[in-house]
Amino acid sequence: MKQIYLFAIMLFTFWGCQDVPVGYLQVDGSGYLPAELEIRNTLDPVEDAVRIENHSPWVTGKIQGVLGTNPLLYEFVSVKATEGGDEEVFAQVIKVRGAGMMEIPIDAKLPAGKYLVTLKVSNEGYSALLPDVFTFIVKD
Repeated sequence: MKQIYLFAIMLFTFWGCQDVPVGYLQVDGSGYLPAELEIRNTLDPVEDAVRIENHSPWVTGKIQGVLGTNPLLYEFVSVKATEGGDEEVFAQVIKVRGAGMMEIPIDAKLPAGKYLVTLKVSNEGYSALLPDVFTFIVKD
């Protein structure tokens, strides 16, 4: 009887020692709320007084709906310019922070247009593209 118990314990021990991938990553339904940000090249002295005084960049909110094992790393992949705009200029000035927050410097002076941004989110062993996940609307 002891041999049966010993055999059962060994069986469960070896059964539990499988190669299981570390972590997980789920991006279904992920996005930003709001999903667009209007950037003004010509700042209004009244409406943008605090931004001008602190030299604050334009910053998006955090991305929502991304589930996964930490650390989650976000990186800029590409941009599509519509209604005017210059993809190369935009790609040089955008920065991606933690939690998927994106930043455009206050003095970027981007060409007017709409910019659709694609991000990549990854963690240990997993990655996913978030195509056209956010829209920047640049006005003069």
